[in-house]
Amino acid sequence: MEDNNVIRMDEHKNKNKVHKISFKKILLGFIVCIPLSILVIAGTCKTKKIKIDGLSYYTQAEVRKAIAENGYINNSVGYYLKCKFATPKILPFVDTIYVSINAPNSITIHVKEKKRAGCLQYNGKYVYFDKNGYALESHEKKYDNVPLVTGLKYNELQMQKKIDVKDEKVFSYLLELTTAISKYHLPIDQIHIKDDGNALLISGDIIVDLYDKNDIDIKIPELKGMLKKVKGKSGTIDMRYFSEDRKIAIFQPKNS
Repeated sequence: MEDNNVIRMDEHKNKNKVHKISFKKILLGFIVCIPLSILVIAGTCKTKKIKIDGLSYYTQAEVRKAIAENGYINNSVGYYLKCKFATPKILPFVDTIYVSINAPNSITIHVKEKKRAGCLQYNGKYVYFDKNGYALESHEKKYDNVPLVTGLKYNELQMQKKIDVKDEKVFSYLLELTTAISKYHLPIDQIHIKDDGNALLISGDIIVDLYDKNDIDIKIPELKGMLKKVKGKSGTIDMRYFSEDRKIAIFQPKNS
């Protein structure tokens, strides 16, 4: 009687052969499934509903138009993958967009906008610039919570280029001011840059003289209560003596 534990060489070869055939079938099946999956996705995931959120300045219509003009794919999975690996540049003040899939034919586009450092009046329009001083947009409308900047001296202004000013640090200063103004919801209409580079904040008939660039993070929060106290009046809030230790501001009524 032959030993059952003995494996003949021909049996061993047959077993290896069966294993190789199985691997080939798996590989072939995988190759076949890829195009089939693509066809299924293309046929069943056409986008019918798009929701957009995260907007502060741009309108739904502006974003939808920009998306359609910048490589939009009418397929929820396809557009999700496209934005996952390469965020399209749709509008000057849109930093990034993120796409989430709600259903096979429904997506949400989450928009993250860049902060506008301010705007200038130029040729009858409002020119909005970013924290680095690049003039990125020109509109006839003015956004309520973007202060108008006056007194800024520049040599020339061209769209999509950096505004040519003597001291470029003014843009980071303006961004600091506009961010704080927005954070504390102050009714500031205008930021006026004086000849010495410091700012006046204008709210209706009230002028706030910050005097210098020190303690901005302390001065701005305190302004909310001060502006309420002088509401309906005209004059200047002088903050030259204001500091963390001495929170002193002097209101000087305007002489009628």
